[in-house]
Amino acid sequence: MKYFRTHISLTIFLFCCCAIWGGAQPFVKASADKRAIRIGEPISIKLTATWPGKDSFSSGFVIPDSIPHFDIWENHPRTVIKDGFEQNLVVTSYDSGVFAIPQFRLATPDIDIPPPGYATDSIRISIQPVNVDTLIDYHDIKDILEVEPVKQWPFILAIVGGTILAGLVLYYLLKKSKVAKSAAKNPTTKGTPFEIAMSALEALDHRSPAITSKQFYTQLTVIHRNYLQDAYLFRSYQQTGDEIILQAKPLLETDLFYNFANTVRLADAAKFAKYEPSRAEWVSSIASIKNTIIALEKKMQAAHSINQPQTPAVS
Repeated sequence: MKYFRTHISLTIFLFCCCAIWGGAQPFVKASADKRAIRIGEPISIKLTATWPGKDSFSSGFVIPDSIPHFDIWENHPRTVIKDGFEQNLVVTSYDSGVFAIPQFRLATPDIDIPPPGYATDSIRISIQPVNVDTLIDYHDIKDILEVEPVKQWPFILAIVGGTILAGLVLYYLLKKSKVAKSAAKNPTTKGTPFEIAMSALEALDHRSPAITSKQFYTQLTVIHRNYLQDAYLFRSYQQTGDEIILQAKPLLETDLFYNFANTVRLADAAKFAKYEPSRAEWVSSIASIKNTIIALEKKMQAAHSINQPQTPAVS
């Protein structure tokens, strides 16, 4: 009787230990929404781990980078459920045949080699090739259609005509602008360059009360530049004021040259530097340009008289 009681006690103790040990073990499961697919169709794999009495899990399932005969499309993070968590995968296959999705083991940082209870069962999947007969009918291959070439000559003719027309318009505008500038630089007053210059200086002197300093010195510059260009063939409209001064220096006496140089520089200051000369400077500027032109004209007349051949006297 005593032996029988000892045996019963030991059996109850072992049963309780197994119950406690079994309740402390995790339960893992893998399920697939499809067991048969065609090549390229997705399969959803759900991995579930429950562990009664465990509040949190430090890690999830070990998902390999690749599975033989299968491609992993999506690897979703785990979601918490009662007493455990779930982890979803989406895979597919491009190989026809029957293949197995292998076991997925539960990661256990404190155990180097997890026990068999920590791994899911493998899943057998049948992959069937695509039946091309069920696809949309293919269209027959059509013959190559000949495309009628587009005639290019109308476009070429239009481009050439437009270019010629644009060139003519540009030429007309440039010529008109050149004529206008020439007319502004060279008034149509009749007479010699000296007579034209003297007449223009007299007209400028009469208009001076009604014009600004810039207008006055601009017209004064035009007068002496026109004279130097027409009488002495200076390229006065392609030269700066200092270049005209240097070219005129050998032709003028010292005092007259300095007065002319000061007038040219004063004109540049009034035109470009917004300097406002006094009315007395206006009068002295007209006198300086007038005396310069008179001296240059006398020098030219003297040179012509020397070079003119003498007529022999008749006895």
